Amino acid sequence: MLAASLALSLVPMASLSAEPSAELDELAVDLAPPVSKPAIKQIDDLGRRLLALRSYLRTSSSLEDRWSWTEQEIEEFQGSPEQLALLNEVAAIEAHFSRENPGYAIYANTKIRSLDVQIARWNENVSVGSAASELLSALEAHFPNFETQDKLSSETIRNWLVRYEPEIRPSLAAPGLTRHGQAHAIDFQIMHDWRLIAEASTRQIEPVWIANGWAEKLAESVNVAGPSFHGPLTSPNEPWHYDYLPNRSQ
Repeated sequence: MLAASLALSLVPMASLSAEPSAELDELAVDLAPPVSKPAIKQIDDLGRRLLALRSYLRTSSSLEDRWSWTEQEIEEFQGSPEQLALLNEVAAIEAHFSRENPGYAIYANTKIRSLDVQIARWNENVSVGSAASELLSALEAHFPNFETQDKLSSETIRNWLVRYEPEIRPSLAAPGLTRHGQAHAIDFQIMHDWRLIAEASTRQIEPVWIANGWAEKLAESVNVAGPSFHGPLTSPNEPWHYDYLPNRSQ
């Protein structure tokens, strides 16, 4: 266990990727802002845990406001005037798209993404795994004399994570931070004969969404019929993802 000072006993950095340090795992939990502690404990491996921690530390001032709703808050949203306003705008977008594109329809996923679902996806997502491996490699490279030091403070790790800029961008927001967790984002997909032909998949961005014009056609319907929607998301590139922000002016 960590001492009260959160000082970290060292382990050889070369062993981190193969045998994650229990001390670093514990440190990640201790450094996590309070609202994120239960979530970070459920993240499977060290790299993914540190990657999520980086996001939590960098958004600490707004973390509680952005944090995904509890199951009770999700239940309270059902049938509320706020939910009805969202569904009405989605219906208007769907109707415009169908008029402009006969034979085609929009499928809009309006279900709020629970924290449990976000954690499960974070633990299995390939892009998150790649970004996590990159982070561990960068950590090892940044502290080449790790084995010869007596200790590495929690503040040192914290400062490094906050400053760290990854080259690989995961396709998911860290658990708890996605706008889908507060009904502030919707993924739109395209259907033909009740079959999805343009899905929320990075593999389909260029060959389907761009090549077949669905990104442009969806954007036109959102711009015409969805005044509270903003997007699409560009970082990462998701032509199907639009933020729903009814209280923000155009």
